[in-house]
Amino acid sequence: MGSASDMTGQTADRTQQATRSVQESTGQAADTARQAAGTVAGTARQTAGQAADVARQAPEQAIRQTQGNPLAAGLIAFGAGLLTASLLPTSQAEEQAAERAGQAVEPVKQAALESAQQLKEDATQAGRQAAQEVKDTASEAARATKEQAEEQAGHVTEQARRSAQTAAEEARGQTGSPGP
Repeated sequence: MGSASDMTGQTADRTQQATRSVQESTGQAADTARQAAGTVAGTARQTAGQAADVARQAPEQAIRQTQGNPLAAGLIAFGAGLLTASLLPTSQAEEQAAERAGQAVEPVKQAALESAQQLKEDATQAGRQAAQEVKDTASEAARATKEQAEEQAGHVTEQARRSAQTAAEEARGQTGSPGP
């Protein structure tokens, strides 16, 4: 019975370890998502700052580079506008992506917790089955031992009866025989 108890305890320990491991992994995934969102936001801010610097310097550079070339001036103005337009929506999109990533972690965490709970239930059921099997085996062994003990007791009783009978016959034979 002790071994079934040990097995159930070990199964419970393993289940708790698996649950802690899943919780730690889920926490690490959430931390990673938060860090990624922070990195994305930081990169967006840095890029926006660089774009602002470029935008401030752009008129002077454009004047220097485009003197006498109106096509180049048009391309530079178009590029600066495109760059500025792409930075503003990207930072909002990145923030939204970071929010979605944080929201996406919650279902994964929930699924991991459900999986750990199912693992715990399965391990508990396996422990109960093992304990029942050990109990059944012990009961069967006790029954077999009892039967063998009863059988041996019957043999000993019969042998004692025969020995007593033989001793009695020998005693009668010695008392009834003529002396020397």
